[in-house]
Amino acid sequence: MNSRPSGPAMLTAEEQAVLNEGIGLILSRWTAMRAAVDNGWGGRDSHLKAESTVSNVLDYFIRLKDPASGFDGLADILENGLNELNTVADDGSLEEVTETLLDLYYECLEGNYQRVEKLRVTSSQTSASVVKVPNGNDEDDEESDDEDEDTHMNNDQTTDMMVDASEHSDQKPEGMPVDEPKADDGWTVVPSRKNKGKRN
Repeated sequence: MNSRPSGPAMLTAEEQAVLNEGIGLILSRWTAMRAAVDNGWGGRDSHLKAESTVSNVLDYFIRLKDPASGFDGLADILENGLNELNTVADDGSLEEVTETLLDLYYECLEGNYQRVEKLRVTSSQTSASVVKVPNGNDEDDEESDDEDEDTHMNNDQTTDMMVDASEHSDQKPEGMPVDEPKADDGWTVVPSRKNKGKRN
């Protein structure tokens, strides 16, 4: 972890620009915020609300008098940003993103832009193609088992549906599909509605 300065800190214009870009890249990868924006949970202007959160975070860092006390205020800004998007992060990601943003801030104060450079590179790679990253556990095997169960369940549901349809023997035969003769060119002849139910 980085050494965190105490006392007043001033960001240069270059540091502010890099910090702003880094904040945007980090928040755009935050699953809670990305899902809210992508699905429009905050309304039609969800994207603008997310951009406003980026601006609020940058403003917070610019006005921050004591960087050592930054966690709670920043977490409140992020939580308010999610609230505007009608989203709650109960998975611990709020604290994780807060910590990541604070680390970014401290790095920018030191002129260290490596995190932002890495985010730029990975951002351009992920926008070019979607990559599945293995996480080290055997979830893939579990997923294939789940798929097999889903397939069996769907077959059972289909069977149930066919049984339900055949149990209603009080339906008139006219309501059941009838194999229509095919014309020589492969088209199916469809009787007009006027003749529905009447057989020649």
